[in-house]
Amino acid sequence: MTYLVGLAAVSLIIFVAHHLGNIRNISAPFRSLSFFKLNYLVLGMFIVLFFPDNFMIQFEHSREAIIMFCISWIGLYYGCGLELRAHQKFPSKVILFNILEPMIVFVFVTIIATLFFYFKYDGWDYTNIAVIIAIFCSFSIFRRHGILKREGDSSHHPVLDDLLPVGNIFPVFALSIAGALLFGTQNVTIVGYTFTGFFSIVIFNILFGVVGGVLFNMLISAAGSSDAISIILIGGTALCGGIAHVFSFSPLFVGTISGAFLINATLKRLQTLEALNNTNEIIERLFMFVLGTLLSPLVLLLKTGMIYILLYALALFVFRSTLKYIVSSLCISRIQNKSEDSILLWIGLTGQGILASGAAFECAFYVHLSPFIFLLFVTVLFLNQLAVGLYIWYKEKTKNTGKVSYA
Repeated sequence: MTYLVGLAAVSLIIFVAHHLGNIRNISAPFRSLSFFKLNYLVLGMFIVLFFPDNFMIQFEHSREAIIMFCISWIGLYYGCGLELRAHQKFPSKVILFNILEPMIVFVFVTIIATLFFYFKYDGWDYTNIAVIIAIFCSFSIFRRHGILKREGDSSHHPVLDDLLPVGNIFPVFALSIAGALLFGTQNVTIVGYTFTGFFSIVIFNILFGVVGGVLFNMLISAAGSSDAISIILIGGTALCGGIAHVFSFSPLFVGTISGAFLINATLKRLQTLEALNNTNEIIERLFMFVLGTLLSPLVLLLKTGMIYILLYALALFVFRSTLKYIVSSLCISRIQNKSEDSILLWIGLTGQGILASGAAFECAFYVHLSPFIFLLFVTVLFLNQLAVGLYIWYKEKTKNTGKVSYA
């Protein structure tokens, strides 16, 4: 009977969510927010509440493998956006800004978070946590129009015009460095040989990503259809993600290296991007759904602590948004020598997409999935996505276009 009640509740949620999008008065904000797959995040949270514990226990056995596969895929998808030819048409100043902006955010957030933990806990014991929080805050959404095609004709929005995939190279690399240096194991054993030291771990992360890219390229060169390429990408990602997890490598970083090598080396670029985009939407939804199943038990566990998490997340959101507004204003006035308002660039920098969603779990994984830190990351992610979705809806509403375009 409990299963039937759970299925009925979930079906009702899906039915209501589907029809909300068809109501003219609220379809715009609903579509804007659903772009980030927040509806699947909420759906995952509700399913945990309605289904009995023994069902979730069975699901937990495969949940970690699913998450590692999804994170590796997210890295692959992002890496395929790092195509050199696609970035050559942008001015060097714009590329430079996209590279430096996350570094600036990282430095300032690290300083503030470190000082906060120092005065709160009277010591430097939580400096590692401050660094990982700063790395997460340096992630942002990136332009996919013209580089990676999104579903639908209205997927592009000017909010992404100056946000290039190259801007997230630093946080992805920094996350791998932090994992190996601060939280990961300092040795790895391969074919009976043990390698120790920080640089050995980093080099193996890079080498493994390159090997994955070479393997993808070889298999795709022999593929005869888009469906075959999709199968190769899914199977290869599952293999690479699993091996990366076994050796305590960063699946996000390894996937990024593999994707970057693949997209710049393959002779079947268009077919690869087609297969990648056809599969990506499904995996994004799956990841956000599974992420939601992790949240409900943690929320119930912390209960009153959620108030503090929300307050900390709001403070971090405000500080991060203010810092990014200053940086975007300086970029518009000094680097690009323009006088226009930087509001669009600021909103784009404030937003965080699926890459940050994968980073949220990987960051929390390095601190042993601390419930407080994990919920802090997801709450900040939710606030950033909510801000972008509501802003785009508001701008489209004021223009009275009758059609929503979102990034």
